Amino acid sequence: MAIDHVGMLFFPEQLLLRVIGRVSFPLFAFLIAEGFEKTSNARNYLFRLLTFAAFSQVPYVLFIQAAGVQYIRLNIFFTLAAGLCILILLKRCSHWFSIPSAAGILLMAYYLPFDYGPYGVLMILASGLLLRFRSVGLFALFLLHIAETLLSFFTGVLSLQLFAMMSIPLLMRYNGEHGQPLPRRLLYWFYPAHLLLLWLIWYALTHIRP
Repeated sequence: MAIDHVGMLFFPEQLLLRVIGRVSFPLFAFLIAEGFEKTSNARNYLFRLLTFAAFSQVPYVLFIQAAGVQYIRLNIFFTLAAGLCILILLKRCSHWFSIPSAAGILLMAYYLPFDYGPYGVLMILASGLLLRFRSVGLFALFLLHIAETLLSFFTGVLSLQLFAMMSIPLLMRYNGEHGQPLPRRLLYWFYPAHLLLLWLIWYALTHIRP
């Protein structure tokens, strides 16, 4: 993620940095699905994501505007929260309520400027499938990456999301066991902190004269 953002802001012509960064979101999507399976309080989990979505929005807007994005988007925590919300609905509520609600959230991700849009939300659902039905989940992830790439191609937009499939071998190696844990707050705070730090470096390089 940080490599992707460094490339986006300082070296936009170096596609290799952006390609490497394509691996990050599928891993985050998987961690959300895995966290949902293991959490004892899904509501608190969702509230935590939304809280950090609010904290991260200003640093995110500063960052993307510095990178030349002319319109305001919602940061990745909103996408992660939307995916988690659908997982909660599908598990806790009846199909008569959860499926229309999930469709409404996907429409919201399409019409509002969510980072990664419905594709990002669906990746979290596919990650949930991967945890329960390995082959089905892997196939769903593969189809998502292909569909996003083809859609971008036919709309005339260059997309590097095909390289997100590099994450699939990493996900296939997951065995359900935890590695060396990192402090949870560090993981959440890193996102807004590194965006703000990159923006400050950019501002110093472009606005402060020696």
